[in-house]
Amino acid sequence: MGGAATGVTEYNSAYTPIFFTDGNARILRSDDLIGTNVIAYGTQGTGVDQFYGPSGIALDSAGRMYITDTYNDRIVRIDDMNGTHWTSFGTYGNGVGQFVSPQSISIDLSGHIWVLDNGNGRLIRMDDMSGTNWAQVGSAGSGVGQFAALSSAPGFDAQGRIYLADAGNKWIARFGDLNFTNWTTLSQSQPVGPYIYRFGSPIGVVTDAAGKIYVADGTAVIRVDDMTGANWTSISVGTFVPHTIAIDSSGMVVLGNGYNAQIVDSEAAVLTSNISGLVRGVYVSVYGAVPLSLPTPRPSAVSFNPPSLSLSQNLGTIGTATVTITNFGGSVLHMGAIAASSGFGATSNCPAVLYPGSNCAVAVTFTPKATGAIGGTLTIDDDSGNAGTIQTVTLSATGTAPAASLSSASLSFGSLVQGTTSSAKTITVTNTCGASLAAGAACTITVTFKPTAYGTFTSTVTLTEASGAQHPIAVTGASSPNN
Repeated sequence: MGGAATGVTEYNSAYTPIFFTDGNARILRSDDLIGTNVIAYGTQGTGVDQFYGPSGIALDSAGRMYITDTYNDRIVRIDDMNGTHWTSFGTYGNGVGQFVSPQSISIDLSGHIWVLDNGNGRLIRMDDMSGTNWAQVGSAGSGVGQFAALSSAPGFDAQGRIYLADAGNKWIARFGDLNFTNWTTLSQSQPVGPYIYRFGSPIGVVTDAAGKIYVADGTAVIRVDDMTGANWTSISVGTFVPHTIAIDSSGMVVLGNGYNAQIVDSEAAVLTSNISGLVRGVYVSVYGAVPLSLPTPRPSAVSFNPPSLSLSQNLGTIGTATVTITNFGGSVLHMGAIAASSGFGATSNCPAVLYPGSNCAVAVTFTPKATGAIGGTLTIDDDSGNAGTIQTVTLSATGTAPAASLSSASLSFGSLVQGTTSSAKTITVTNTCGASLAAGAACTITVTFKPTAYGTFTSTVTLTEASGAQHPIAVTGASSPNN
């Protein structure tokens, strides 16, 4: 695969939403490996909508998610990131319908469910989420249909053949059915000049649309053309040690290692994601990771900048901020209605069709009618590949009372002769809004001093706003006798 290119990336030559588990209590979905439009589902526990140590994740042809809920000793299936049609199966134990710390799961072309029951050291296949036709696959050893150390559920090719990575025997195995028909193994490359390359610790295997085989092996991803080891090619992923491997129809390989996620494309680039630090400020340990299987060309995908909006505005004035909508997917985005909830306004310059890589803007306005905080949403109707047909941007705003400002907090008239009148001194009052003073306008307060006795005098001019706020201005002056 050639030399490695490393670094954080917004890799999007083939937009593929990714589902992954965080090893704690959540399932997450992101539009890419930097956490765009990430959403999370699940809390820690043992009930519905809860997980404890979810690890493996797989998708079936309908896009439903299957999760190994490791420390609850069960598997779970949900239709979407709302947990629709939550179904769980399994209890603790070593019998039929029982698991001990199930670690990995995969779904074959016929919809059979494969589970690596790690705590019991066995591989299970069943027809459905009721455990129909429960079968243990293989046994311990190094012969036909035997395994020494499995780390992940199998991968499958377009012919429905089954592939397993066996770190204990340092090989990958392929077979046709539960009778291990056409069992064959691969442990090394064909000779490459004077060299022969061998697997060290293969933990996962998948195939691409062309039938090429990808193996996660230590800190490398190895690709071969077939089970003869032809065109053995290896690419290092540095210190990244994959725990899971998955692939989409474009040949993009997604790896998870319990700390982060990484992708490797079919043209020899390694691109490291920092998704763990960018998922809405929450550290995420990426365990199982699987890309959504999508058609060609890739669908449109929408993102918002900023992803949420906050405004603060004085009563009687209009505040405006902009949300930029970008189509970062591979197809045109058809835009529908764009609207803001009550308390906010929205004016859009978005066209009916937003082309890949282009963006448009929505001006969100807020005209407070009372002081205090309100919340709302900006909704966007589109046909993107995001979660659902309606996207939302969270809006929040605070209405504030008008506040006056003074040009001076004190006035001094010096010393005058008793009975004379000083020249006028003024204080300028500015205000951003208000019924008696136009927005941005100013007015003046004129103060004069005419002493009728001699001595030192002090006083206070007080400006009181309708809100009750007071602005005192200290006034001083002195006079001498009129001789």
